[in-house]
Amino acid sequence: MLNKIFVCAALGFAVSASAVEKKKIDFVVGVDGDFKAAMSKAASSGASESNHFVIFFPDGEYNIGSLTGDSNQMTTFTASNTSLVGQSADKTVLYNKSINEGISVTATLKVSANSVYMQDITLYNKANYGNEANCGSACRHDALMTVGDKLVYKNVKLLSTQDTYYTKLNNNKKGRSYWENGQIEGTVDFICGDGDVFFEGTNLVMRRSGGYITASQNNTDWGYVFNNTTITVTNSSFNGTFYLGRSWGTARTVFLNTKMIAQPTAEGWQKNMNSAPKVFGEYNSKDGNGNAVNTSKRRTYFDGSKDGSTATLKTVWDANDAAKYTLQNVLKGSDNWDPTKLTAQANTPKIEQQGAEIVWADDNNARAWVVFVNGKYKTNVTAPSFSLDGVATGSKITVRAANSRGGLGASSNEVATVDANATYYKVTLGETFGGKITTNLNGDKVMEGKEAVFTAAANAGWKFAGWSGKSAAGIDAEKSPVTIKATGDIELTAKFVGDGSNVFQAEDGIITNAAAESNNAGFNGTAFVNFAAGDLSMIQVPVYAEVAGEYEVVVRYANGSGNARSLAAAAPGVCSAGIDGCKSAESLSFAATTNWTTWETLSFKAKLAEGAGYMTFATVGGNDGPNLDQVELKLVKADGTTVIRGLATPGQQLVPTTRVRLFTLTGQLIRESVGSSVSTENLAPGMYLLQRGDGSLLRQQIIRVK
Repeated sequence: MLNKIFVCAALGFAVSASAVEKKKIDFVVGVDGDFKAAMSKAASSGASESNHFVIFFPDGEYNIGSLTGDSNQMTTFTASNTSLVGQSADKTVLYNKSINEGISVTATLKVSANSVYMQDITLYNKANYGNEANCGSACRHDALMTVGDKLVYKNVKLLSTQDTYYTKLNNNKKGRSYWENGQIEGTVDFICGDGDVFFEGTNLVMRRSGGYITASQNNTDWGYVFNNTTITVTNSSFNGTFYLGRSWGTARTVFLNTKMIAQPTAEGWQKNMNSAPKVFGEYNSKDGNGNAVNTSKRRTYFDGSKDGSTATLKTVWDANDAAKYTLQNVLKGSDNWDPTKLTAQANTPKIEQQGAEIVWADDNNARAWVVFVNGKYKTNVTAPSFSLDGVATGSKITVRAANSRGGLGASSNEVATVDANATYYKVTLGETFGGKITTNLNGDKVMEGKEAVFTAAANAGWKFAGWSGKSAAGIDAEKSPVTIKATGDIELTAKFVGDGSNVFQAEDGIITNAAAESNNAGFNGTAFVNFAAGDLSMIQVPVYAEVAGEYEVVVRYANGSGNARSLAAAAPGVCSAGIDGCKSAESLSFAATTNWTTWETLSFKAKLAEGAGYMTFATVGGNDGPNLDQVELKLVKADGTTVIRGLATPGQQLVPTTRVRLFTLTGQLIRESVGSSVSTENLAPGMYLLQRGDGSLLRQQIIRVK
């Protein structure tokens, strides 16, 4: 039986000065009442900007148009200092179906308040969404309309057609908003209005041909600023037909570092609407493969069809033009507002069962923790534990930490509950190199008498070579999978060695500040590794040298950037203190390839010790790198001091006749012939020891069979 662990402080404890005050979620919709009741509670809560009233929506569809909407199904939310938080953006949906079209009377949710935080929620106006072809010339049905300042949206989705997102200033002529990730879909002017709004990493989805993403009428300093956003379309025929925006009135709209999977017209911007724009700018736009977008025909002259104003603008920007459009400059205002401090998530809890409780480490940055049983909301707590009273054995528990605004971070590991009165043993699986161990267990404990199954799964370029550890004594150590009946703690490690192909996939390595991706065709294995600019971006690829010696290291890569990109490379053991700043690292320059789906190779020489190690590749000076696919090792020259362990000794004396023998590198005799040659037919690819003798002289060398 597991004993509960208590961690006590004899004389008190210290709390970080920046610690978040522990407080439960204020209102859970469906548990504490419906959304109408939640709105009433929020309005009378007396919440402050530093102490939000948090409303949580478990996954589900909520028809707020019928519940809290007016005669046109628009719900107006007026409680400042409130958070609206969902369980997940795709499955927590607040919707309406406005009846009469119009920009100011149709919103699924009209936020007429300041300091409102939203996370992991979809706002969906069903009026014409999905029926855009029959929408007509006027199809204005908002999903979100705002009249307020210091509004934050993290992982929020807006679904509608025309005027999906409509922004206005408050009575103090302020209207700052911050978007982090999320998605906005629409057809015409689907991001429109006034204020300073910074979009970071938001997906923009065009749902018709010939539409407009933005229509701003800015009376503020910055307007709409899109950074690292992605533009797509719902139908490939819309590609090249839409516009980045038009000027509703003195527009200010900027697109920086945009990934244009779908591209606008060659002109980019529409010529006229009401009055000429003040700022239309675009910098560093790339297509879906990372290639620069052709912006040579972007429009520069504009006029106002209503007021007769004109403007000639520089619409294609360089780095100097873009430099001032930072999040800090756009949103800081006179109070130095920094919304990224509000979206920062608390640490992801690591949970385990101790007796009749689920426990985890405390976190000063967590306001509360939300507990889910079998994927459904169960409760929220302010202490790092949850009682299993009333929870069935075998239930799957996960926990998510809420930040200061109530937004939930990533889910914890999943724990399947067990009988608190049974005896459980610890399962320790050693670190593996070249593969992983999979098991039928949930977590790192096994109930007495249960059969635990362990499977050694080798990465590409590797093969299983046996089990070790305390528990290996009672099993067939050369077999996988193996079954162990739990009578005590289990300790097991899988050994992997090279399979003789000498080709190792980058995505199987340890990836730091980079990503395994599969969006560019032509790679081998399951993915390639995409390096990133900025902080050190690195991949440590596990490789296996069958003998010590000099190798040609062949790196397969793609570089569609148009310019050479560099990486630092280090063989196993070369940069023991880390590759960053290591003077012994190899400097590699990867020439540009035709595009990101054209793969080439680059080679360099390296001395490798026999056995497994990490071949490390890292970016240099904060610059981006190529996409890395795989690493191949080709033996150039084996060390003269190479020792073949356990080499079998010939069983008979050599006679004055030439004999040729082939051994594995572990010493097993596998081929023998009389004469000057021996067949390698049907041998597995890899390294072998070739031994030749004529009775007076014995020679041996390492050979490679392809």
